[in-house]
Amino acid sequence: MATSFLNPLLEFNFDQRGNAVKSWTIQNDNVMGGVSEGSVQWQEEGLRWFGHTRLENNGGFSSIRSPWKAFDLTEFKAVSIRCKGTGGPFKIVLDTQYAWYLPNAQTDFDVSEEWSDVVIPLKNFVWEQPGRGVLGKVNPAKELNEVIRFGLMKYDGTAQPFDLEVASVSFQ
Repeated sequence: MATSFLNPLLEFNFDQRGNAVKSWTIQNDNVMGGVSEGSVQWQEEGLRWFGHTRLENNGGFSSIRSPWKAFDLTEFKAVSIRCKGTGGPFKIVLDTQYAWYLPNAQTDFDVSEEWSDVVIPLKNFVWEQPGRGVLGKVNPAKELNEVIRFGLMKYDGTAQPFDLEVASVSFQ
């Protein structure tokens, strides 16, 4: 059963006093034989996630993921990411299944080198499955009732360095 939260906001704060400090963890393509690198540093302003995606051994992704916990996002309309960085685009991922090979909801976002709020309507998310690609658009009011994990991902088919600082991720 999903955990309910008071609307209009569900927020993960990554600053030193925030509710998400040091709880998100790195998951790179090395779990599947790839050689991409990703690291996290916890700073006063939030998390700094950085590394280098590489395509050798069918690799090409790095991600940072929240702990497993159920959330009902059906009442929310958008996600806002307070961030800055280089090396995008990045993805925000909403897992509704525990198995990595099953579809998840995701969308791309770009960042600037200055702090800004990237606001993404939940209706922009698509269902995507590894090896099959995009399966269709997400219906947020009906299909996001049990999101069990959140993630940020660098996965765009390129081999390049990336650096993303995140102060917060909030659903509105």
